[in-house]
Parts: sequence; structure tokens; C-alpha cells
Amino acid sequence: MLVLSLLVVSRGLAASAPPHSNIIVDPAKAQSEPLRAAPPSAPAPSMDPIVATELPDTHFQPSLRDTMTPAGLRRLVALHAAHPEPLRPAVECMARTVFREAANQALSGQLAVAQVILNRTRSGAFPKSVCAVVGQHGQFAQGPVGVSSTSSKPWDAAVAIATIAQQEEVPQIAPGALFFHTTAVRPAWSGEHERVAQIGDHIFYR
Repeated sequence: MLVLSLLVVSRGLAASAPPHSNIIVDPAKAQSEPLRAAPPSAPAPSMDPIVATELPDTHFQPSLRDTMTPAGLRRLVALHAAHPEPLRPAVECMARTVFREAANQALSGQLAVAQVILNRTRSGAFPKSVCAVVGQHGQFAQGPVGVSSTSSKPWDAAVAIATIAQQEEVPQIAPGALFFHTTAVRPAWSGEHERVAQIGDHIFYR
């Protein structure tokens, strides 16, 4: 009878255990069961840093990488145009030439023209001053820039481009270029020089 009673009690306990129970009866198995880490929680959301292109132009802090992109150059030009400095003769001479030669070009094309002027002043084959370089007969477009033009946004951009070129804030667009012409013509001298780049409607040589 005692054996029968124990058997009944044992079966009763087994029947009362819930199905799929996590209870481990064997202590040896309990010691060998690997611990499972809790699933990782989702990382807390973080704010993305504000990039330069989202900042107002007047607060733009350009890096070298920024200025080598069209958007970065536009913002650098806007920064200079928003905070103009007194117009020095060299800047004005360069800006007038950039305006006459390339006001209808992208800013990179305007900067390339300005850098050609600067390269000439350093080459030893041309005058050493900007105004003397741009004043050479038959080299650059000549003529006055009207009052209406000098109060326009294209003029402000040309002044900014001249300033950027002379302060060397941006790497050379057409490295070492000393000459350029429009795609509409093919001057005889073009075959005597190394072609560097075509930017917009201008082809540059050194």
C-alpha cells in the first residue's frame, strides 16, 4: 500500500507540472546549460551632426574637401560676397577680367580663369602684377564694366572669385594653366601647348 501511495503522489505531481515547463529536474544538466544573454536593446537615437551644406552661407566654415565641390565653392563665394573687403586694385583687375571672360560660366570655370591670371604672374614669361597681365594687348577681353554690372550679383561673384584665387583658398581647377580659349574657336597656338582641362565653354592649356 505504501508503494502504491507513493506512485500515485508521484504521478499527481507530474500531471500538475505545466506543459513546456522550463524547470530543469536534473542538477547536472542545470550546471551544463549555457547561459543565454538577453537580446541587445536598440541603440538610443542620436542626432546627426549638422553638415556644412545645411548651414547659412554666412556661417559656412569651409574645409579643403568642401571647396572642391560645386556646392562648397558656391557657399564659399556666397561667404565672400556677404562680407566684402575693400576692393584692392589687383582684385578689381582680376574680377573685371573674370567678369568679361567668364560671367556666363559656372563658378569653377570663373575660378579657372582667375587662376590662369595668377599663374601668369608667377611664370616669369608674363608681367608680375595682375593688372599688368590682364592689360596685355590681345590676351584678355578688354573694355569697361558698366556701373549696372558692378552692382549686380555676377559682379559680386567675380570679386569673390578673384579674392578666393588670390588667397589660394581652393586648389587649382586647371593645374598650371597659362592659356585658354572658348570651344567656338581653335587658335593656331593650341597645338603648341599641353591641354589641361575643359571647363564649361573654355579649354585650358599650360
